[in-house]
Amino acid sequence: MNTTPDVLVIGGGMAGIVAGTIAAENGLEALVMRTGQSATAYSSGAIDIIGYPPEGLALKEYFPEIELPFKTPIDGLRAILSLYPFHPYGIIGLKAEDNESIEYVIAHVSESISWLKERLAGSCAALVGDLDRNIFPITALGTTKPTCLLQETMWSDTLNAHPDNVLIFAGFSGHSEFDAQSAMRAYLESQLRTGEFPHKIGHCEVEIAPFGKPYNISSIELARHFDHEGSVDHLTSALKAHVDKLGATHVAVPPVLGIEQASQNQAQIQKELGVEVFELISLPPSVPGFRLQRAMDRVFKKAGGTLLIGHQAKSATIKNDMVESVVAQSPRREVTISPKTIILAPGKFIGGGLEADETGIRETVFNLMPVTSSLYSAEDVRPTNHTNVYSLSPDGHALFAAGLAVDMDFRPIDADGIEHARNLYCAGSILAKYNYSMEKSGLGVALNTGFAAGRNAVKMVREAS
Repeated sequence: MNTTPDVLVIGGGMAGIVAGTIAAENGLEALVMRTGQSATAYSSGAIDIIGYPPEGLALKEYFPEIELPFKTPIDGLRAILSLYPFHPYGIIGLKAEDNESIEYVIAHVSESISWLKERLAGSCAALVGDLDRNIFPITALGTTKPTCLLQETMWSDTLNAHPDNVLIFAGFSGHSEFDAQSAMRAYLESQLRTGEFPHKIGHCEVEIAPFGKPYNISSIELARHFDHEGSVDHLTSALKAHVDKLGATHVAVPPVLGIEQASQNQAQIQKELGVEVFELISLPPSVPGFRLQRAMDRVFKKAGGTLLIGHQAKSATIKNDMVESVVAQSPRREVTISPKTIILAPGKFIGGGLEADETGIRETVFNLMPVTSSLYSAEDVRPTNHTNVYSLSPDGHALFAAGLAVDMDFRPIDADGIEHARNLYCAGSILAKYNYSMEKSGLGVALNTGFAAGRNAVKMVREAS
């Protein structure tokens, strides 16, 4: 099978789908290819723009005046662009006029956020939030984290507004992915330490047996159960006794209120109980991440794009500084794709964009040169030399900042700074010089680099026509 789209996107997570949608909305034939579910589907479903610098809290030693986490994404972008010019946000700013890069990047990020919120409005992953503030939703561990955009079902804007508010953490019997009592204790300790409201916090557990099974219940099973009509009636009645007993004003539940019907279920429960109900952010994999991926896929298809799932790019042919074709493999067939432009957005290690063993780090399709966080070649770098002793180290892991170096158009470059191919672009976590786990910037960088790479690909196709 052979096909000749205008734009081929390798990888169908946030970066790839955004890039493909930009191309499709501009009238190009866009093909997005991925092997299965992307890392976006396994994410928390929140869109972090920037919460911390790459060094995290360690930066306070050198710049004590910086307030961490950043109060607003704009504060974070200004700090990143001032201190880390080769960060992916900094690469976006290279197209600006002299001394205007910060405002250029802020305008770019603002535009991408508006674009995303507009396209997801009314979907199962509709978003709230903007660049004016980082919001701090509660996680399933009872902690909080900075993020910019959050799914509507996961945010309460009134929880911290009044000293008499009473919050209940509600869990489910047989659902081991969330411990309501532990979350309550962690959150209460945090509120008492900071002095913020509420200080009246309780917990409860309700019994739900999705598909007749009251044990070993997963989040996705609960979400699918609640997508069925009338399924939240039992949950509402079970919660009512606890709400009345504690005089609760707010109820926090794990993110399981549905895949397609979460907003409707939330509204129904709130109406019948007379309290505010919201979902927590959970550790990956999470239902909101799955919602976000499904919603983004629909946005792409609505724009006219083609989504090819179950195919993995294996090799490419390059001639005269142009990628001529890409060979993709599925369990049943081989596909040769001859696009005008290619956007490489397969993710880093989880998505298979990079491979690493004791001999070094490699890019898997085009044999591009990965670099370390210091922009040295990583081809002969032993990965363990860029990790810390503790897996959950407060200093993070430099390995997560390894990836591909790119030019101002997001074309991957070699050791001499020369573009690998004129029609090849990169986006998302395969890029070097940012540490998404430390920075709380993963889907934000994916959104904005996908947005930029998609536009660059559109420009090239139009200029070549």
